[in-house]
Amino acid sequence: MTLRKLYYAELAAHAVKLGCPVSEARTIAEDAVTELVLGEHRGTLGPIQKERAWLFATVRNMVLAARRKARWNAEADAHLIADRTRQRTWASPEAHLETVETLRALHSLPGSHRDAVVLAADGFSLREIADALGISVPAAKKRVSRGRRALRDLLDPPGGRHRDD
Repeated sequence: MTLRKLYYAELAAHAVKLGCPVSEARTIAEDAVTELVLGEHRGTLGPIQKERAWLFATVRNMVLAARRKARWNAEADAHLIADRTRQRTWASPEAHLETVETLRALHSLPGSHRDAVVLAADGFSLREIADALGISVPAAKKRVSRGRRALRDLLDPPGGRHRDD
């Protein structure tokens, strides 16, 4: 068990390298070690020759499963919002297409920027955004600003015409 505790930091770092947020990486590392211990205890796992390799493969599979789930949820949310928007904009296909384009651009932003922009669009103050994301107010201001700029660049690429022109 002491060797498994040594692997814990490496497993969490591996999950982060695979694109998992730090908070989730810790949980995934714990879950991988727990899965190994429980599997051995229940007898569902045979004798594992290379415990470290098994743990890293399990972390990789857990991260990929979490990514698939997050992508499916994001797509489901986008479709739900698009359906609601379609109901409101049925007489204006241009407004619907613009909304779908905006949602796709929003989903392509990095998670930290996307969260800040969505909270700002919902009317939260910078203090509330900072508290929700667990960051300082200046960091929240930067994320909102950079997220909006990135969203604007995705929707209106440099060299393209502005919608107001």
